[in-house]
Amino acid sequence: MQLHGTLVSIALGAAGFAAASLATATRGQADSSGVLWLMWVGGLLAIAVVYAGTVTGAFTLPAGIPSLWDLVFPLFIGLAQFMVFGVLTRTVAPFSNRDTIDEMWFFGMAGVGGFAGIGILRASHLVKVSSYEPALNSAMEYYRGRLKADFTGASLTALISCLGGVLLASGVHLDLAWTYAVVSAVVGVLAFGLWSQHVTGIELAKELRET
Repeated sequence: MQLHGTLVSIALGAAGFAAASLATATRGQADSSGVLWLMWVGGLLAIAVVYAGTVTGAFTLPAGIPSLWDLVFPLFIGLAQFMVFGVLTRTVAPFSNRDTIDEMWFFGMAGVGGFAGIGILRASHLVKVSSYEPALNSAMEYYRGRLKADFTGASLTALISCLGGVLLASGVHLDLAWTYAVVSAVVGVLAFGLWSQHVTGIELAKELRET
């Protein structure tokens, strides 16, 4: 939890720097600034979803010394999140070079979804091999189902983003309308994932009150 909190702080700092860069560099560029801001919103949602998932399910994980994997996955997620915002700063790539920005953003978001999915699988394994009080059976059964849904969402984010990145890397040019469509799809999945975490927290609290 402390590691995730530290990474969130760093990622939010990168988000603030990217927002300042976008605000000062895209004036008068209404045709492309909209999709860049949409990418920024997607990056912010990615931070929120990953952190919400960690906080919501933290109480279910067994106490103990973290393994190497428990430390590596959050670091890679943080690196991918930083990449998502890094490409939205004009010091990394000129905003006129939209294909490069789009490609790197898609690959960064694919990294977030991919590493988050692996982290969810790790959490699912820990929950599966751990024992809980019989009174918690109902809550844990519900949470195991939610982890499967979370994995689906993370995988979908990675798949859509990777598809966009691969198309651009292979030389296919996505016009502005298609870029809006693909980025909007990623943002939509992330927004639904954040809402899902909200619902999961409410349902788990309800289950625990009834035990």
